[in-house]
Amino acid sequence: MYFGSVRFFKHVIVFVTILLIIIPCVFCFILGSKAAELEADNEKLKAEIGEYQLSGHQSRYEADELFSLYKENLENKDGFLKLAFEYDESMYKAAAGIESETAPTASDAVITAAPESTAEFTHSGTIILNDDPDSINSGVPAYQMLYPELYADVPDNIVYNDDMDYVYLTFDDGPSKYTQNILDYLDAYNIKATFFVVPDGSEESNARLKKIADKGHTIGIHTATHEYNKIYESVEAYLEDFKIAYDRVYDATGIKCNLFRFPGGSINDYNTEVREELIAEMTRRGFIYFDWNVDTSDALGATWTEMYNNVRTQTIDKNRAVILMHDYNGGWNTILVLEDIIKWIIGNGKRTFHIDKLTEYVKPVQF
Repeated sequence: MYFGSVRFFKHVIVFVTILLIIIPCVFCFILGSKAAELEADNEKLKAEIGEYQLSGHQSRYEADELFSLYKENLENKDGFLKLAFEYDESMYKAAAGIESETAPTASDAVITAAPESTAEFTHSGTIILNDDPDSINSGVPAYQMLYPELYADVPDNIVYNDDMDYVYLTFDDGPSKYTQNILDYLDAYNIKATFFVVPDGSEESNARLKKIADKGHTIGIHTATHEYNKIYESVEAYLEDFKIAYDRVYDATGIKCNLFRFPGGSINDYNTEVREELIAEMTRRGFIYFDWNVDTSDALGATWTEMYNNVRTQTIDKNRAVILMHDYNGGWNTILVLEDIIKWIIGNGKRTFHIDKLTEYVKPVQF
């Protein structure tokens, strides 16, 4: 009888042994083939990337999309090779084309699995697309790959308005329970202002944002969290926070904001390590930041008299003034003094000022 015999079990052992040899070979061959296909795709992407110069908003956007595809392909390729490595080290070395006796560890495989690869991810987050020092694609910071749709829709060469004797009222940190009061005073004097907002995504916040937009005021991004230690931890952290606020404003109003204000201003004690890179990246993306040159000090607890005098003394000799006020942290004092400030601006008896909102056509006041 064949089944259950010694001969039967010998045949089973031989069959299983053959399967254990063939299956890993087929498995690693498939993985290696897939990695080779991705490498070929990357070569095509590299050729396309080379056609783009990183200037002009549209070409920058398209280049970033290509960079993202390149990075994804590379990670997928190395991922396939890593699977082969974890399954069988010798198979991995064969699939990756490694002739050296020393293979990388499994934890290193994603970075070093393909030594012929033309991309390298450094510890600083820089992506090197090739070894050619003259290439426009060398040394691109990794954060430039983030949020490829996050670009401001502004002209490349802006011609600024002639705004001598203009005053710009700006309100940070809203929308809040004070927003409607501010809007009422602005309506009463037919004035447009600028709100640098901290939207929380709630229905109440969205409704207030919609009111600001419907009244024709400018909305700019301030932050999503207003947590200085968090947002200034890195350029990536700031971009993440900015993107959240940007999307919330768009969802509530349909507005794609071009303007923003750094929490604490562009120069503060929290952004020292990332300031230059951060400003350069936001500017590269086309966004325009505004600081201020008149501070009511309302967020510091200034009284009605102190706020009123701060505006009078700091504004009177300015060619143009960007006034910092707050739609939340200023509290009721801001509301109580707002009308008196407006009256002084338009009827101070010394200079004729015009009050308007900020746009990309207003030359930025920056520290």
